[in-house]
Amino acid sequence: MTLTEIASKYALSDDNVSVLNAAGYAEGDVDLFEVVTHFIKKGNVDAFKHFLENGYDVNSSEPGDFGSSLLHIAIRYGQMEIFDYLIANGADIDFIDKVGWTPLMECIIDAKPEFAQPLITKGADQSIANQRGATAKALSMKFGQHAIAQMLN
Repeated sequence: MTLTEIASKYALSDDNVSVLNAAGYAEGDVDLFEVVTHFIKKGNVDAFKHFLENGYDVNSSEPGDFGSSLLHIAIRYGQMEIFDYLIANGADIDFIDKVGWTPLMECIIDAKPEFAQPLITKGADQSIANQRGATAKALSMKFGQHAIAQMLN
C-alpha cells in the first residue's frame, strides 16, 4: 500500500501522516505492519487505535524472521496503554511467534513484570515451550527474572 492509501483506509490525520513522513516513510509501497508498529513504538495510542478501529487485525504479526505480534511489540517497547487496548480488543495472549515465543516469554526476556502479571491473571498458558523446549518458568529462571518466576505456577 502507499502512504496515501494507508492514511485514507485507516483514517490517519494529516499530523500523523506528517509524523510518518518525518520518520522517513514516503509515497510508494510502504509496509503496513511497519507503519502500525511505528505508532506502537512511539506510544501514539490515538493513531494506533485508528488502525484497529478501521479493520486492522489485532493479531497481525511481522512478516520477517521473528513474526512478533502487535502484543509482543507493545511489551517490548513498554507501551502499557496499547498493551491493554490490544487485550481488550481480542489480542491472543498466547500468540506464538515464529521462534516459539509467547507474549509472556517476551515479558521475561524484556524484564517487564508489569506486563507479565495481567497476562498471567488472564490465564496465559504457562506450559507453552519455545523452539528450544523452554517454558516461561524455565526462561524466567535462566534470565534471572525472579519477580516473574514467583508469579508463575
